[in-house]
Amino acid sequence: MKQSETPANSAPVLASSRPPAVPVFGDREQAITPGGFSDALDTAAMRGDFDKGLSLQVYLPFCTTRCISCDRVAEVATDSSVIDRYLNNLGSELALITDRIGRGRPLAQLHVGGGTPSLLNSSQLALLAALIDEHFYIGSDCETVFEITPDRTSLTQLELIKGLGFRNLRIELREIESSAPLGLGRSYSPELLQDMLSNAKQVNFEAITFDVVYGLPGQTVSAVRDGIRLITEMSPTRVLCRPFERDEQRFEHQRGIDSHTMPSVPEKMSMFAAIVDQLESSGFEWIGINSFAKPDDALSHAQSEGRLVRNRLGYSDKPTRIVLGVGLGAVSELPNLLSRNHTSLDAWHESLDNKMSPTCAGVIFTTVEAKQRRLVHRLSETLRAPLTEFQGAEQRGLLDQLQAEGLVTAESEWVQVTDSGRFRLLQLWDPDSGDLKIAKSA
Repeated sequence: MKQSETPANSAPVLASSRPPAVPVFGDREQAITPGGFSDALDTAAMRGDFDKGLSLQVYLPFCTTRCISCDRVAEVATDSSVIDRYLNNLGSELALITDRIGRGRPLAQLHVGGGTPSLLNSSQLALLAALIDEHFYIGSDCETVFEITPDRTSLTQLELIKGLGFRNLRIELREIESSAPLGLGRSYSPELLQDMLSNAKQVNFEAITFDVVYGLPGQTVSAVRDGIRLITEMSPTRVLCRPFERDEQRFEHQRGIDSHTMPSVPEKMSMFAAIVDQLESSGFEWIGINSFAKPDDALSHAQSEGRLVRNRLGYSDKPTRIVLGVGLGAVSELPNLLSRNHTSLDAWHESLDNKMSPTCAGVIFTTVEAKQRRLVHRLSETLRAPLTEFQGAEQRGLLDQLQAEGLVTAESEWVQVTDSGRFRLLQLWDPDSGDLKIAKSA
């Protein structure tokens, strides 16, 4: 595989006539036209934004069943032809984007996620790789990540995924099967996980990341601690953590989860503290606010050298801030625009069948808001930022909010994340918008 202020993005992003029913990005979300998104791409290209590091996220929504705790856009696929049609229009979406920004741009990151990407058969995987190759350049320094599910990934498929150019694997894990399983999905036995890891190491993948979801219904601190202990015994390269949030408005199937079984925020913080303690005592280094890596890992080196970068795909040692998302419900992040695609498969196909971008909604940031977001991201990367960057009424307002919450201190020349703030930031982080839930424009 080879608000009142004018938005900084000078291209108009016009409202669509069909806004989405359930906002993903909160109260600030507005409908966006396909033409408005194309104009935003044109403006970013003219500014040279894509020359500073570009990430591509390809979203494959298909699964064999819908897990009750699933918090992603997902479609149950029982017919391979459904995936074939999806891949065809995925190619159309890639073409619409590269027609605006130019073909052959080098990627710093490539992430294929879902859903269950490993549900694709061999020919479909090969076609997916060819589609990406047709539109972007994948160099040897590109961080290539493929999400897998252990119960649907064989050694042969791992060999194919590696042969197609993916050097890193990511596995979402909600529970390691125990004597009292929660029955929420993405649950695997220690034996299955160990077998998958052995196969991955045999194929020589560079990094294997466990994406651990905690704070699940009925979950206890003790269960989290036991699960992390088993993970450390398996010794993955990296561990990524995020708290589960029940959202029955966006995900109607989650109405089957009793809200009274959901852990409280303090309980989730206790779970995260147990995760940190277990992983650090096992030799992992705490990266940023929610990742962990071995001392010799690229992320550990990037953190110690001040090169750590965070975008909506997670932490990276690559200097990339812009993420283009393609596929059902995929999210793109430009300097002053956060946008997303249709979450209805029919609407997504309809747009692309008519040669239009499937972008339907998003948030447009003013210059001030974009700077505030960047400051918060910097704090999540380096855990501190120069006090001089908080000059001006709006930035001081943000600093006052962060201090009032006990998340940071401002002393001498630096704004520093507090010890408690490092634990609490993750609980306040909105995974969809990439903002802190308390951080609003002054």
